[in-house]
Amino acid sequence: MAYKLILKMNFNTVLILFLIIISSHDLKAHEFYMSYTSVKHNPENEELFIRIKLFVNDLEESLYEYQGLSSDFHKNSPIENKEHYIEKYIHSKLSISINEKPVDIRFIGQKLETDNLSEDSVIYCLLEACNITEIKTISIQNSLLTENFDSQANIVVISANGVRNTLNLDKRIPEGEIIYN
Repeated sequence: MAYKLILKMNFNTVLILFLIIISSHDLKAHEFYMSYTSVKHNPENEELFIRIKLFVNDLEESLYEYQGLSSDFHKNSPIENKEHYIEKYIHSKLSISINEKPVDIRFIGQKLETDNLSEDSVIYCLLEACNITEIKTISIQNSLLTENFDSQANIVVISANGVRNTLNLDKRIPEGEIIYN
């Protein structure tokens, strides 16, 4: 009888410790860290259109680490020159070379996916490059959010010359190249 009481006490003690540990952990809103970048070449207009999709809370954390900017998109708190901070961060983490020459990328703007922000809300950042006539090679360096999240994956989908290619970039492999024949 005493043996059963000790087993029950040990089980209850372990259960209580487990619950304390779980409840004291800082849980994230999502369990994966990913950005999606779409790069589309329009040869008629000689433009490269770039669209980056990021989780808002991940971008907030990176902006804080990178520039000390304490933003809170979730509360729609006004941040003077918010776009400037986002632009500066993206330009420091994303670069493109075409035919082995760096491309001047212009930040167009950013927009939130929805007005009802939650932990899994998404922000789109829009960029472009002009005077891109022909693409023989394209190199992309994308280290967005990798400074804060070791498991961050940056998926880059490139549509050029009638072909669609995908690069899976991360902290270990932040750059990739596509060669067109």
